[in-house]
Amino acid sequence: MPIFCNREIMDALRSIKFPKSKNEILTHIIDNNISEASGIALNKLENKIYYSNDEICKNIKIVCDIEIRNALQEMEFPATKNDILDYVRFRNYSAFVVNSLEELPDKYKFKGIADICRETQNTT
Repeated sequence: MPIFCNREIMDALRSIKFPKSKNEILTHIIDNNISEASGIALNKLENKIYYSNDEICKNIKIVCDIEIRNALQEMEFPATKNDILDYVRFRNYSAFVVNSLEELPDKYKFKGIADICRETQNTT
């Protein structure tokens, strides 16, 4: 499941019994001490009833979230996945950004942020 849900979100959602509303999901997440960045991503959920983790992850639409776009705004392209990860780690971006970008495909040279977004959307 590329980028839509990072590991922290998936771990926090594992113990949820469905169906659950957005508010019930957010309450569960608060009880699990999830990071602020992941909490913000989950807060973007549509206000409806969810029946599975996959449905939540597809709805979050973290792909190229504003935080990721901002992190890569001054990055020089083309760049490999390793180049991108080195860049965000060296600049101490949040675990959310790093974990999300770790899901990028290997052995690919990205031409820019839009290329990263396009690639991640093609793998869903």
